[in-house]
Amino acid sequence: MRSKSAILSLFAVLTLVVVILVAGCGQAQPSTSAGKEPIVIGYVGQAAGPGTKPCIDIQMMAVEEINAAGGILGRPVKYVVEDGKGETSLSVAGVTRMVMGNKAVFYSVEGRTEICMAAKQKTLELYKDFPHIMSANGASGVEVTESVLANYEKEKMIFRGFNPEPGHYAWATLIFSMSDPNSNIAPKGFSPKKWALLYENMAWTLLFRNGYPVLNLPTWDKMATDDWGIDVVYSKPVAARTGMWLPILDAVAQSGAEMIFCVSSWFTDTEVLTKQWADSPAKDIQLYLYGGVGQTHDFWQMTGGKALGVLTASYETPITEKTMPFVDKARARGIPTQMHVHCAYDDVYLFKKAVEVAGGTDDIDKLIAAYETSEIEGPIGPCKVEMTKLPGFFHSRVAADPNNPRKLADNGMRIAMAQFQANGEMVPMYPEKYAQLDKYKTPAELRAAAGK
Repeated sequence: MRSKSAILSLFAVLTLVVVILVAGCGQAQPSTSAGKEPIVIGYVGQAAGPGTKPCIDIQMMAVEEINAAGGILGRPVKYVVEDGKGETSLSVAGVTRMVMGNKAVFYSVEGRTEICMAAKQKTLELYKDFPHIMSANGASGVEVTESVLANYEKEKMIFRGFNPEPGHYAWATLIFSMSDPNSNIAPKGFSPKKWALLYENMAWTLLFRNGYPVLNLPTWDKMATDDWGIDVVYSKPVAARTGMWLPILDAVAQSGAEMIFCVSSWFTDTEVLTKQWADSPAKDIQLYLYGGVGQTHDFWQMTGGKALGVLTASYETPITEKTMPFVDKARARGIPTQMHVHCAYDDVYLFKKAVEVAGGTDDIDKLIAAYETSEIEGPIGPCKVEMTKLPGFFHSRVAADPNNPRKLADNGMRIAMAQFQANGEMVPMYPEKYAQLDKYKTPAELRAAAGK
């Protein structure tokens, strides 16, 4: 038989349990409210890659900013990274985990056209059961969005947060115009007529090398010759990770070229090219890097100062009034801001705007329509989706004029150019508002001034 004290203790415990249960029934449980569930977005890409890690880091920064400001429609944003390790099969597996496992409603995928195409196919497979939006971050290959126009209902969730291959004709036109001393991009005293063109031998440059009859666009070699009177004295596709550039540089030197235009992305070892260029017979030939890690101040350290004199696309010099505050904020966190890094940041905010316009994420058709029509002002200009119904352009980011691909769009993302000079200073050469064309010096002049 239990003692009186034991009975009283048992009664007290039971009473406490009842009080807790009653109290619990009267309280909202944390994070169970549908309105407060996080909106999941993410990135599928090579988490440690020099081209993709900054994109991931900048999107994390954007998510932190959004959450600090109250989230999207009062809901926090959860950011997820799936590491594809730069391999197609692993990237496809990453898309599966992103969409099925994490229930992401939006994800970016690293900008290698081959990987984006594989991710696209997986998105098309999963979309019916797991509605979501995919954005190709930095991929230019026309095939990423070319079929969206013809198969809209099936592929309307596919977007490109970057300029498509046909749109690059506007950027190439700008660069080729350096051959005209009267153009708004020609450095003082430098208007080269003999060019060597090196094309990164990957899918995204095929259109430049073969032309695009669909929109009556020639090869870049032909465009340089016909439009600008350039003598293309050397033209060659080069492996993305060539490693040994000296044979190519020797051949370029023998060709009589005055300009080396390297059509590169972050996959090309432009730091290796630059270091070998500076010690090669081609060192007095002006080197222009189209894309990749040369777009940031970090390139100076990467090359040990061998970048002295290099002309490059530049996204850490003034482009719009918003550029430098953004760059300073990113660099305070150790994030280099190549062009596609700007685009990755803008993609998050464009998605945020679309969710706000759509009133949430439950109606995917409404969300896609809002994404198609929303616009934000990013650090490198307006960010909006191109809806002109032309192959490649449709569902890409506005950059060039679809009706005249050789011309930049007035309401699109901007391009910039700079030259590495003493102590790694990037001297702006374009856009006009910030250009210091009179400060241009040839690589030989800069080396002489530095005592090299």
